[in-house]
This record gives sequence, structure tokens and C-alpha cells, in this order.
Amino acid sequence: MWDLDDQSQYKKVLDLQLPWAATWADIRPGHGDRDKRERIRERAVQLLPAGFQGVEKWAFRIVVSKGGRRRFDIENVAKPIIDAFCTRQIQSDHSKYTTLGLYPDDSLDHVVVLEVAGSRVVGKEETTRVEIFVVRREAAAG
Repeated sequence: MWDLDDQSQYKKVLDLQLPWAATWADIRPGHGDRDKRERIRERAVQLLPAGFQGVEKWAFRIVVSKGGRRRFDIENVAKPIIDAFCTRQIQSDHSKYTTLGLYPDDSLDHVVVLEVAGSRVVGKEETTRVEIFVVRREAAAG
């Protein structure tokens, strides 16, 4: 099992609170995947330091709080978040946030840990917390 709080193996580089809970493949106007990725980038650009040369492996921890009773597939929460930091997707989106590309593609060769948890909330604001970690070379080798 992974312990993303183990600083000898992982270094947190982003802790982002999003004031929404969303999944990919929503076709409503303004809720498309590109729109979601851009909203994530817009908030992350203020918090994510630049200069991650030489980093090969990345880890994500995502915690979502969703209101209401409408169907919500938790496995679909991660896709727009991980794609938001993918250089290939940033280029494809013609995003203005070109400095946010952490990895060339979102394959297992780069994103090696994904933890996603969620819960329903009543009377509270929907949120998604995104934490991104560099996997230290020693941890990636093991």
C-alpha cells in the first residue's frame, strides 16, 4: 500500500481545493471535459511551482464530496484532473496554461499512484481536493 504522506517516498507539490464535484464526459454546454480541465488549470496555476525537470513518476490523491442523490461515478472523477496536467492534453486543448504540463502523457509510465475517495454531503458545498505528489526516485525504483 502507498503512504503518500511518507516524505521519504513522496513530495507534495500541489494541494488544490476545487469548489465543485465533477466527472468526465458531461456533454452539457460549459461542462465539457476541456472546460473542466481549463477550470482546474486556472486554479492550479496560482499554486503549482514551476520547474519539475527530471521527474519521472507522479502520484495523485483525490477526495470528492458530492451533494444530492443524482448518480455520480467516482471512478470518472480522476480523468479530467489527471488530463489537466498532461502536456499532450494541454497542447491539444490549446490551453494558455502551458507551464502546467507535468508529464508528457497520462500513461502508467508517468502516473503511477491514484487514490480516489468520496462521500455524499448534505447541506454542504460540493468540493474536490486534489493533491499531487512527486514520486521520489528511490520509491519509483522499488
